[in-house]
Amino acid sequence: MTQPIVVVNVDDHEAARYAKRRTLTRAGFVVYDAGTGAEALQLVSRHSPDLVLLDVNLPDISGIEVCRSVKSANVSVMVLQISASATAAPHAIKALNSGADAYLTEPVDPDVLVATVGALMRLRTAERDLAAANARLESANRELARSNDDLQQFAFVASHDLQEPLRTVSSFAGLLERSAGSRLTETEQQFAHHIVDGADRMRVLIHDLLHYSRVGQEPSSSETVSLGAVLDVTIENLRELIAETGAEIEVDELPVIAGDEAQLGHVFQNLLSNALKYRREDVKPHIQIAAARQNTDWILQIEDNGIGIDRRHWESIFAPFKRLHSQEIAGTGIGLAVCRRVIEAHSGRIWVESRVGEGSIFRFTLPALSTEPT
Repeated sequence: MTQPIVVVNVDDHEAARYAKRRTLTRAGFVVYDAGTGAEALQLVSRHSPDLVLLDVNLPDISGIEVCRSVKSANVSVMVLQISASATAAPHAIKALNSGADAYLTEPVDPDVLVATVGALMRLRTAERDLAAANARLESANRELARSNDDLQQFAFVASHDLQEPLRTVSSFAGLLERSAGSRLTETEQQFAHHIVDGADRMRVLIHDLLHYSRVGQEPSSSETVSLGAVLDVTIENLRELIAETGAEIEVDELPVIAGDEAQLGHVFQNLLSNALKYRREDVKPHIQIAAARQNTDWILQIEDNGIGIDRRHWESIFAPFKRLHSQEIAGTGIGLAVCRRVIEAHSGRIWVESRVGEGSIFRFTLPALSTEPT
């Protein structure tokens, strides 16, 4: 059963107080009357009303002060203040600035009074529902954070513990292949090779899974980072693959931003190595890297002339373990998932546009330094 709405009706004029009480009682409200500010505060303390209908001019305490006291004790109590029309404007400003939720001037039409009280009650219900929803959301966020922490810890432990038996399998299979190679049939040699190759691929997958689990929701550090310098290190790391493929790399001037240098290095490493790996046969790789300012963000762009990506996969390639080329090209399908996680942790986003047989353009945003002009 719905609880009735409780109103404290405060007015030092008995006739006016009676008229408002009669109107509100007929509308179904429970009403307690007070003729002074002191009586009003006692009733508020005793009955915990939903609303205080408060005259501004009281014989002992100003209605403005009563409003402040009510709100300081319980901000969820709605206060509707009333004054004579001759003093409405200055009193209305003071009342609203003191915490009153609404203001009416005498004479008040009974229907307007009831409608205003009803509107304030709906507003309070909405505020309470919103507060409850926010509390549930905060609780869910805390639980999600705990679950994410548990999941990351599980991935870390599982990945770490799986590496030791894999090393054992790989080592003994390799020893078997080397020591008994001449005595094994061709088929048996293939079996041993498959064991070693499978163990090696599993070890790479576990390493990438371990790395993915370590990439947190926020950068592990935030410092001033020269993306040009980060890219230089990445190109040096890929020097052998660049030389092997004969790739040409063009780099525009890149900005300085705030972020985690190591994590951003992983982004460049993954995107550039992909541009080199997923190249077209008999076509020299050509990679262009550029940056452009857009409002408060920098947009970084890495464009290649590789094999391209079908439009159907533009979004799914950023999911963990998503691979489009199976075993044709080495990889675990973790790289782009790591890129997305890093960029989102830096308050950015990453996406791709591509044409099959022509190449791809990967773009990602990073916030510009607050000291830079827009």
